[in-house]
Amino acid sequence: MARASWLTGVLLLTCSVALSEERIVFETDSLRLTLGSDGTVQSLVSRASGKEYMAASKQGPMAAVSWGGQAVPSSQKKNGQFTERWIYQGGKTAAASRLTLAGDRLQAEFAEAGAKASWRVTRKPDYLAFELLEVSGREIDRIDWLCLNLVDLPQRGAWVNFAFEDSFGVCLCAGNVQTNVEMDQAEDGVAMRAVAERAVGFKGPTAVLFGCPDPRDRFLDAMAVVERDFGLPAGAENRRRPETRWSYLWADRPTPENVGDYVSLAKRAGFRMVLLSYTAFSTGAGHFAWRKEYPNGMADLKKVTDAIRAAGLGVGWHIHYCKARISDRYVTPVPDERLHQVRRFVLSEAVDAQGETILVDRNPAGCTLDARRRVLKLGKELVAYEGYRTEPPFAFTGCQRGHLGTAASQHEAGDALGLLDVDTWPDFIRFDQDTDIQDEVARRIGEIYRQTGPYAMVYFDGAEDVHAPFWHHVASAQQRVYRCLEPAPPVCESALYTHFSWHAITRSNAYDIVAPAEGMKDFCRLMPCPTAAERTKDFSRIEFGWLGRFGKGGAGPDVWEYVASRAAAWDCPISLKASPAEIKLNPRWEDCLDTIRTWEEARLGDHLTETQRVELRNVLPEEAHYVPCFDQRGIWEKIQAGQGLTAVQKRILARRQEHHLFRNERGEFELAPISELPLDGGELKAYHLQRRSRPDEVDVLLWAVDADVELRFAAEGLVPLAMRPFGRELPVRHSENETVVTIGGRTYLVFRGANLGEVTRTLREAAPVQ
Repeated sequence: MARASWLTGVLLLTCSVALSEERIVFETDSLRLTLGSDGTVQSLVSRASGKEYMAASKQGPMAAVSWGGQAVPSSQKKNGQFTERWIYQGGKTAAASRLTLAGDRLQAEFAEAGAKASWRVTRKPDYLAFELLEVSGREIDRIDWLCLNLVDLPQRGAWVNFAFEDSFGVCLCAGNVQTNVEMDQAEDGVAMRAVAERAVGFKGPTAVLFGCPDPRDRFLDAMAVVERDFGLPAGAENRRRPETRWSYLWADRPTPENVGDYVSLAKRAGFRMVLLSYTAFSTGAGHFAWRKEYPNGMADLKKVTDAIRAAGLGVGWHIHYCKARISDRYVTPVPDERLHQVRRFVLSEAVDAQGETILVDRNPAGCTLDARRRVLKLGKELVAYEGYRTEPPFAFTGCQRGHLGTAASQHEAGDALGLLDVDTWPDFIRFDQDTDIQDEVARRIGEIYRQTGPYAMVYFDGAEDVHAPFWHHVASAQQRVYRCLEPAPPVCESALYTHFSWHAITRSNAYDIVAPAEGMKDFCRLMPCPTAAERTKDFSRIEFGWLGRFGKGGAGPDVWEYVASRAAAWDCPISLKASPAEIKLNPRWEDCLDTIRTWEEARLGDHLTETQRVELRNVLPEEAHYVPCFDQRGIWEKIQAGQGLTAVQKRILARRQEHHLFRNERGEFELAPISELPLDGGELKAYHLQRRSRPDEVDVLLWAVDADVELRFAAEGLVPLAMRPFGRELPVRHSENETVVTIGGRTYLVFRGANLGEVTRTLREAAPVQ
């Protein structure tokens, strides 16, 4: 969410006006908010402790209005592609000069702007709500209110807008989707504010302020009251549901005939859920027409979902919902009027059905030149262009008429022409969120959901693919779909989210498959691990996935163990995106899935102690307020290049201690630090298990990377005990001169009365020479 840096200086400005004797005081059971009639916020106190949480040196205005500026796109890289973010620039800002209260009506005057604003204030034992009723006088673009400059609080949940310490916290949240809230983090304090914009509307935006004693134990209870009273999705309650801990297998193309294969693999990995994408049964987003593999449509999909539930697993659904595929009926043969247009023009001259140059009334400079995104909507026709002329007469040039299966036709001067909002993934065109097309698609999604449910999860993909105002339309599009999901899913994930999304989106950040197999551990260190730590401040989990690279030459058991172990450190689920055919190309696929299952059983069965979880979090240095980077492809490019990383990121990459979880000889889960043993040839992978309970022996976990390998141990040297799994001895071949152990899948070798150096030399001598 873009920050309005142009306003921050005003909100953090130290007020030189002395405290007014006229004060406006609002109280809940937990806090006391004091405003001055001079327009300032004077105090915010915890009633239980009497502690002041407003920074005395940064007393500032309770509200400010802005006008005369403009929202401009600011490109930011996400998932390797540039997407539009919008910030407000230029114009003027005026702080509140006077506040008055009459009954439940709070009014602010902005003398410098010649404007007024009024709120209805609702005082409840649990919270204060400020509903914006009206802004009058000068036409303004934006109003900020409840501008709180708080003392430095060590824990800052940026997603849910909650700053707290051990004993108390302050939350400023939106009471509806028309309201934005922002929080700026700084070393010496926290600035919060609620925001409304003219583009969304000044009647009805509502900000809710509450204090929370003992926040780690009571925040979700406090937020649940707000969600209940304001009719919001039950984000607090759902975060406590067991389903939010479930990991899943993303089934790429399940059908009624093959769904059993996916169920078997999910169970082998210990997953509790199978995720279906709409692409499994549909030809594309928009109308979601049925694929040929689903000749009976809804009935066939219900067979698939029923089979998964009958196996004792939950069903998830991945959707694109705010855009239509270019082959969908919303696009062709007649494009829908409700597709979003980034720029609008008028024909300055008539053009026939063959014309390759289209003259327009204004300069097309800045229109995209990205491949496959250069699409114009001209009446009922789509036109692809090669370029444009930025000197009079303005024109689009090299036009391909009747694009995407539409019909080329003649058009008259004065006809409207628009640049379509083609997605950065140019197989899609985005919806105009200011029309009812999103509601129409939501109803279609809801119909499929109800007839084939219940679902344990919905993944809102492509959430960033909306237009300005970004903060509003990301959450609004999600909400418009969410309210059609009956019954509401306990778990939702999303490609992107804004503050209001917290109520519906219960866990976050399933990353795309970016790094190759050999880079997945480093990627895990730099992306999901810091994000998981950050999201705990929002009382949320992330999802460590999507994980791929499973086929031949793909990731081995050590990679899956590393990712699963770091997910377990923060009690987060993982996901695997692969087909049964791809999975079984991996020579060690059974070991990979068994590794995941071991961690899932320990995590979901609460067999890991808090001490062990802390040990598994060793990847992160103790950096105050370290906020992770979300540019996943950019991170991977920096890892590959070995440059461009911050000092903190370099320290994270240097923390390479790994762990192994197994059931020991007593059948109990045992966690051991491990270190890779350097063996020659690359046929074997071997790790030393540092078992604290067995200081008199050296334990090694090893496996063959591809084909089975025979280790030959000389009779007069170290001869190990071989086990697979741990505690179950393997048959070995003995002769007068040697002992032969065949290594295929993960095998444990136990060397008693030896040291690590001797064991490493013995393994090198025992391994075959290439």
